[in-house]
Amino acid sequence: MSTLIMQLNIHEFCQCAELTQVTLLEIVDHGIVEPSGTTPDEWLFDNNALVAVKRARRLQSDLQIDWAGVALALQLIDELEQLRAENSHLRRRLSRLEER
Repeated sequence: MSTLIMQLNIHEFCQCAELTQVTLLEIVDHGIVEPSGTTPDEWLFDNNALVAVKRARRLQSDLQIDWAGVALALQLIDELEQLRAENSHLRRRLSRLEER
């Protein structure tokens, strides 16, 4: 099974994400996505970045918060997901130990 990795330049990415370049620059400045490449003309974005930007836009729209707030919300959501996964893992381990 092969995995196709999509790479989009800034123009293609903005079109797919339905963003202006100004908005994308602000999103990148807040660390919501990190393109490869050193300058906007060289930037490449993968499909994970597209998913992240769409998620960020939904948060920004639904909560009416600025991009700094969106970046913080996404960071907290990621941390919560990691903690839930770790908690689930530890509960499974505890369950196995209790069965002994």
